[in-house]
Amino acid sequence: MPQTSERIKRETGSTRLPASMRAEEYARLKELLLQLRPEATLEIGMANGESSLIICEVLNQLGKGKHMAIDPFESSPDGWAGRGVEKIRQAGLSHCFELLEEFDYLVLPRLVAERKFFDFILIDGWHSFDYTFIDIFYADLLLKPGGVLAIHDTGWPAVYKACRFLETHKRYDRISPPIAVIIPSLVGRIFRRLGQILRGPKAFMEARRRRIEWYSLGAYQKRENYQVPNDFFVEF
Repeated sequence: MPQTSERIKRETGSTRLPASMRAEEYARLKELLLQLRPEATLEIGMANGESSLIICEVLNQLGKGKHMAIDPFESSPDGWAGRGVEKIRQAGLSHCFELLEEFDYLVLPRLVAERKFFDFILIDGWHSFDYTFIDIFYADLLLKPGGVLAIHDTGWPAVYKACRFLETHKRYDRISPPIAVIIPSLVGRIFRRLGQILRGPKAFMEARRRRIEWYSLGAYQKRENYQVPNDFFVEF
C-alpha cells in the first residue's frame, strides 16, 4: 500500500485502484476457506470489501473465528470512503471483523511481535515488488503450518516475481494452477500456449484452469516454518 492517497493519484492518475476480483476468483476464495475451515484470517488490502465480506460470511457460517483487515485508506474520503466496512455492517457481520487502518509495513511486524498467528492470509495490497515482498515475508511468519496463503493479481509482473521467491525459497505447496505473468502481445501469448500444448495434456489443462477458473488468484499451503539458510539462493 502506498504511503499516501496522493501517491496513488500521482502514480495511477486516480485516487482509486482496481478494487475487486472476478466472480470466479471469489468462488475459488470461498472454496479455499470452506475446505480450510479457518478460525483466524488476515487480509492485506481491503478496498471495497468484497473479499472481506466473503471471508466473514464463511466464518459466520462456520460459527467461529475473526477476520482482520489492514488498509490505511479504508475510511478516507479520497480512499475507499468506508464502503467495505459498510458492507460488513449491512450484512450483520461486524462481530467477526476487525479493521486496522494503518500501513502494512507498520502493522505486520507488530502482529509478529504480539505472536499473532493466522490460518488464512490474503495479500491484495500495493502491487509493487517491494510491498508485495514485504507482505509475503511477514505473512510467512504469521501463517500457521497447514495454513493457506492466497495472493491476488499474480499476473502483474512485480507480484509474479514476489510469488516466485515464495515458490523457490519457502516450503509451501501450490494448490492453485501455476501462476502466469501477463504477456501483453498476442504473439507472446500464442507462443506460450504452444509451449503448454507441447509440454503435454497436464500442463495444458492446468493452464486452462488458470485462464477460466483462477485467473490472477494464487494459493499456497504452508508445510512448515522454515528460515532460508544464510548461504542459499536460487534465481527466481
